[in-house]
Amino acid sequence: MGGIGRRVVGLVCVGLLLAAVFSDAGAVAQPRRGGTLRYAHYAEPPTLDQHWTTAAIVADVGRFVFEGLFTLNSKSEPRPVLVQSWTVSPDRQTYTFVLRQGIQFHSGRELNADDVVTSLARWGRIASRGRELFAQVASLTATDRYTVTMRLREPNALVTATLAFPGQWAVIYPKEIVDEFGTSVIRRFIGTGPYRLVEHLPDRHIKLERFDRYQPRSEPSDGLAGARPANFDTVLIIPVPDPAVRIAGVQRGEYDFAHAIPPDEYDRLRQDSRVATYIEPSASWLIGQFNKRMGILTNKTLRHAVLAALDLEKVMAGAFGPRALWRLDPSLMPKETYMWTDVGKEYYNQKNPDRARRLAAEAGYRGEPIRWLTSPERPTYFDATQIAKAQLEAAGFRVELVTTDWATLLTRRTRPELWDIFTTGMLAPLTEPTLLLAILPNWPGWYESREVAGILKLMTRHADPKVRVDLWRRAQKQYWDDAVAIKFGDFFVLHLHRRELKGITGSPILDLGTTYLEGAR
Repeated sequence: MGGIGRRVVGLVCVGLLLAAVFSDAGAVAQPRRGGTLRYAHYAEPPTLDQHWTTAAIVADVGRFVFEGLFTLNSKSEPRPVLVQSWTVSPDRQTYTFVLRQGIQFHSGRELNADDVVTSLARWGRIASRGRELFAQVASLTATDRYTVTMRLREPNALVTATLAFPGQWAVIYPKEIVDEFGTSVIRRFIGTGPYRLVEHLPDRHIKLERFDRYQPRSEPSDGLAGARPANFDTVLIIPVPDPAVRIAGVQRGEYDFAHAIPPDEYDRLRQDSRVATYIEPSASWLIGQFNKRMGILTNKTLRHAVLAALDLEKVMAGAFGPRALWRLDPSLMPKETYMWTDVGKEYYNQKNPDRARRLAAEAGYRGEPIRWLTSPERPTYFDATQIAKAQLEAAGFRVELVTTDWATLLTRRTRPELWDIFTTGMLAPLTEPTLLLAILPNWPGWYESREVAGILKLMTRHADPKVRVDLWRRAQKQYWDDAVAIKFGDFFVLHLHRRELKGITGSPILDLGTTYLEGAR
């Protein structure tokens, strides 16, 4: 999950306002060191290998343990982490990164340039955004113990932004780990972050302990950037698929934070003095991704028939409840960014089953099952899928739900023979639409468009906002013309936490890396 400079001043203000209205997490208090953070997540992660998947749950764990060369601040601007300084040649084809010295892996060995080269080369072979970037990389070399040089085949102004993106983050592993596992899934996890992995008992917990030799940045904390003090002695990340159990656990003091609470609990929980609700200020969007590589929905006309049948307001209201938690929007970029455009809106929220039937007939559809992959472990996604299924069936489609646990869904979606649509949430692509997964050919869904690929390549070369907006409008129009996916709408994830938990970060994404407990246990 299912993705640079997105946040403009307006979105920062929105984020601050939402945090002030919906949570006391931003209240001023002095951090206290010690205790255990008990973090109830919605599922067991399919892996802890940060290069391997875009799944948000993997990144949520990984930010405690691993670091990359760059990350994003609260305005979604790239900022250095393991890099001390860097230069870019005038033609934007050579990037030189000088590493911070004395940074230690959890194994006790010092980070060096060979670790960076082998890690980034692996990321460039595995990760969706990594493959896009490394298609342009002519060479990546360690020019001395602490210096890495990346040479590109063509200009690219977005290298640091791509390396900083928090989903499928370009984290740095020890060279010996990369050499051991290659492009297979890594199973030994050693990073340079503030916490080290000490125990992983699948379906029970992931136990992290403070890494006492961690060297934080000297800059103030800002989003995911700057200082990241390890305020807790221990972090326990506990898979709790049942949202009712997550809620009750926070209310009883068994958990400090519960991830992804059902929206219909919002009004009730706001009245509970024991807990605090937290709405992420950063928009995500809910999508039904079409399989464009294999199966019935390789037919573009049939994809358009599906889009025509849907009443998206009913889907979003049924899945996300209170209007504070969702909005309709045809744009692939958030309203708070300068890249917002409603080009293609004629294909959005059509509520036209008659047109759907005509298009289905034109496509030669004869009642074949449309296999829709979904998971009850994400209740809002599952509810949206069920509502959409009913709407499609009312328009004459036959829809077959394929339900699995979330980890299995993340695995199955990489196999095009197993599904026709899958439902997922996706972080809106910050300020940089070229990193939007749904339009990349190597992310499940496999959107191949020579025109869009050419537009995205032009966008990497241009810094002028007007030029970039014009280019992006063309790309979004093509997206809707090609019926790439169902964009249901934007949503804002609801979480729950003990009032004693402070320092939650919401921009650019949810992060608990700088949290602490008042009166730490």
